[in-house]
Amino acid sequence: MADADHSSDGGENTFMSFFTSFGIHILMVIIVIILKWQYDRNRYRYPKGPRDWRNLKDAISFQRKKRDNLLNLVNDYPDSCTVMTHTGRLILLNNSGFINEIFLGRADLVSNKVDNYLENQLRYKEGKHIRTGIVFRHQDHNARIIHKALVNYIDNNLVNKHLDVMVQEQLQNLHLSKQFDVRRTTFYFAVRLLTSLSCSSVSISKNDKVFELFEQNLYKISKAIHEDTFQKSAKTVLSKLTGLSETLDINENVLDYIKTWIKRRREESNIHSNNEQRVTSTTETSNDFLDSILNCIDESSPRLDDDDISACILDIIMHGSEMLKGALSWFLLYVVQYPEEADLCRREVREKNYSKFELSSTESLIYTQAFIKEVLRLSPVVPVVVHSTLEDFKWRTYHIQKRTQFGANILALHHSIAWKQATKFDIKRWIGDNLSSIPTHSYLPFGLGPRACVAEKYLFNLLTGILGVLLYHNDFEKIGPIPDPIGGTFGLANIPPKYSLKATSFSAN
Repeated sequence: MADADHSSDGGENTFMSFFTSFGIHILMVIIVIILKWQYDRNRYRYPKGPRDWRNLKDAISFQRKKRDNLLNLVNDYPDSCTVMTHTGRLILLNNSGFINEIFLGRADLVSNKVDNYLENQLRYKEGKHIRTGIVFRHQDHNARIIHKALVNYIDNNLVNKHLDVMVQEQLQNLHLSKQFDVRRTTFYFAVRLLTSLSCSSVSISKNDKVFELFEQNLYKISKAIHEDTFQKSAKTVLSKLTGLSETLDINENVLDYIKTWIKRRREESNIHSNNEQRVTSTTETSNDFLDSILNCIDESSPRLDDDDISACILDIIMHGSEMLKGALSWFLLYVVQYPEEADLCRREVREKNYSKFELSSTESLIYTQAFIKEVLRLSPVVPVVVHSTLEDFKWRTYHIQKRTQFGANILALHHSIAWKQATKFDIKRWIGDNLSSIPTHSYLPFGLGPRACVAEKYLFNLLTGILGVLLYHNDFEKIGPIPDPIGGTFGLANIPPKYSLKATSFSAN
């Protein structure tokens, strides 16, 4: 009798044992994940809100319908609530007292998840955005010294010295055609102004093809920020799976352009410092934002490198351009939607002969500034200010997990019952005796706390002057359908839907 062949059975048993063992390990991993999820669920407590599966559609579309959601949530949750967005869990604060508690009283908060939806600006190198972010800064040594340097430059070297000339130069270069895309036109104006403020030696002209490419790349980034939420979420997932991102590639090109400015400035600085006739180095004074940041290098820890400085300049240009574009887009929309109020402002600037930008004279433009304030109340450029926790902490009766986002509902504050006829566009509420009825702690158009804009105290006058000059020289008319002011898309900033206007220059100018 022949011997039985057991080799095949042994191989099959080994094969089955391997898969059985592998399956058991996978099952154990799943069990551990579920137990960890249940542990965290029991450990952490959050304010109630629309977080269940029935509200999944509203949660996914939070960015697209954010204006409606922000106002509706206040009715159901007047103090605070928790919502799920495509960027993660967000505790939305609707109460002005709670907003001040978190945003002014907590020093350990930072928007360190902001790169999930602003990857094209801040995530230029792994980890870098956390320690050098300017707009979404935290209590980091480098962030503090850079912020201080920028504020000092604005106060001491820009206002009443260079600012008037720079703004007026860009206003003169803003040639409005008989039909123009408001978003694109205001964005390019903002980019040129912020670039001049960031690096005054950069040559900006319509014949500069390299700078034109720089502008176009920034505009592509801007459009990506304001894409439909579903498209944006899909691209984010795809980028994480593949490691490929079109916007990050664009971002690299933009940063390379900025690095050439830094290299050129360092070369100029070395030439001046080697000049025996100069007693002090040119870097002791700041002629622009780039100088201000370069002056911080010796104080920085860890030491700022060219990548850090480039990212800071990009933050300033990109964030500043988005905010200025958003504000100007809203102003022009309200100009054509409320022509009577716009005519009041136009008569005022012509009576005051405000034909050129002059920051110190804007205080006399009472109606124009009231127009600015009322537009920013109804359509704030930053409708939600976001922080994110760096560590677990307890707040009131809640145990909050790290990397949980907090949002200050600025839009809700501007539409709260504290305002008389909150939904009505009324510039008179900002004039004369009516000012006494303006509710306190219910108007925050430029953010709050340590994350307010570095130029916050000048912004009303800056925007008033820009709009004043535009109204002095131009009459604006509708072309085709004009979006309702209650609309808007929410990306880095709140901007109205795309629309075009007709600008007619007054022949007397």
